[in-house]
Amino acid sequence: MPTRTSWNAYIDVTARLREANNALARLIADTLTAQYDEAAYLVLNEDDSAEFMGLVSVLDAEGACLFKFGDDTATLPPLPSGSPLTAAWDSRDPAEPWTVCTAIQGLYQTGAIFDRLPLHRMPLASDSSTADEAHYCLLLSTAAHPDFWDFDEAATTRLVRPYNAPRPQ
Repeated sequence: MPTRTSWNAYIDVTARLREANNALARLIADTLTAQYDEAAYLVLNEDDSAEFMGLVSVLDAEGACLFKFGDDTATLPPLPSGSPLTAAWDSRDPAEPWTVCTAIQGLYQTGAIFDRLPLHRMPLASDSSTADEAHYCLLLSTAAHPDFWDFDEAATTRLVRPYNAPRPQ
């Protein structure tokens, strides 16, 4: 038998979930910028079935690639010694790409919405299909800006945007 809930209890739970999603997005952003000082975008790609959000790369504000995901042996840099971020990851190692991927999946599977990567920030790739695709992203710094600023109210509550450049006039 399904558990019953009240409307107010449901609203409270979803508000706490959105707060947790924003906190996790901020942890991911702060971790990647601790690993790469100039990190601005975590580039993501939704699979065709819309069941998985994959990691593509970490870019700087100009679109230069700092790290490309996909090499099973490559790891991100370790967090600086004594970083308070280490404790936030508990027993997981954020230098392992799978750790970051798992965190992004948690956001994605709970309904978080990601920004679109501005097309002029998309790096040129030897694989033309990658360069032509529109990608999602998590904004990692105040040097990053979304492709689109305005979402409707329902989407805005689900948007995870830990950082962004000042909105243009």
